[in-house]
Amino acid sequence: MPKKSTESKKAAVETSAPALKALSRFATDTLLAPMVTEKTAMLSGNNVMVFRVALSATRVAVKQAFKELYGVTPVKVNVITVRPRAVHFAKSNGHIKSFKKAMISLPEGATIDVFAPVV
Repeated sequence: MPKKSTESKKAAVETSAPALKALSRFATDTLLAPMVTEKTAMLSGNNVMVFRVALSATRVAVKQAFKELYGVTPVKVNVITVRPRAVHFAKSNGHIKSFKKAMISLPEGATIDVFAPVV
């Protein structure tokens, strides 16, 4: 009888979900978040994903980080710096910080679910 219980425990361990791989700090600090807007939704139909990236990120760094996180090598990476803007609310003035975004072109047939956990 004891052999059956240990066999069932081994089977339960083998059928559990795979553990998430350790993500490097470089990749998580480079790609900050996916940008979800109407325009980016239309671009995703053309295999283009848009991410908010670190201000110090370059095209090469974005390409390496994307490959590490999602396992897909991008075809092309465009990086755009959005300039800061002045805003006015009633009697107070302020500004919106600048940020950088990357438009990542994927190869034909590749699909990425940005809301699924990175495996």
